[in-house]
Amino acid sequence: MIWFLLVALIVIADQFIKYFIVSGVQIGEIAFSIFNLIDITYVQNRGAAFSILSGNRVLLSLISIIFCIVVAIYWRWKKPQHKLLCTSLAMMFGGAAGNAIDRICHGYVVDYISTSFIDFPVFNLADIAITVGAALLVIYFIWFDKEDNNAKSNN
Repeated sequence: MIWFLLVALIVIADQFIKYFIVSGVQIGEIAFSIFNLIDITYVQNRGAAFSILSGNRVLLSLISIIFCIVVAIYWRWKKPQHKLLCTSLAMMFGGAAGNAIDRICHGYVVDYISTSFIDFPVFNLADIAITVGAALLVIYFIWFDKEDNNAKSNN
């Protein structure tokens, strides 16, 4: 249940921030800067990470939806218990769902976090959730998966 709450929190926070960005900032405008390191701006991303597959709204929407379905099926079938694995899956699911909502409803993903200190594509909270979730998944598989599998086989 707590993992569903994490998914919901990510999706709600992501959509809430995006709503305020879209309603209060013009495309390409910098709303404000945080310590001259991060700019809050409004960009419409019609692709995936780094704008790859730009213009493939249906394909990118399907990838996000299929990913969420696969995670839900995995969760139901495998019933993972490890907190790191569950956190990882919930974060990636929430991020994918947040960006899928944008693609389906708007035809693009609303991005708004721009780094001033390094040339990097503009991103959003959903992207952060996906990236952190993926990093946690890698950590899980490197350090905890064997331990988790051994504990299951001993039961």
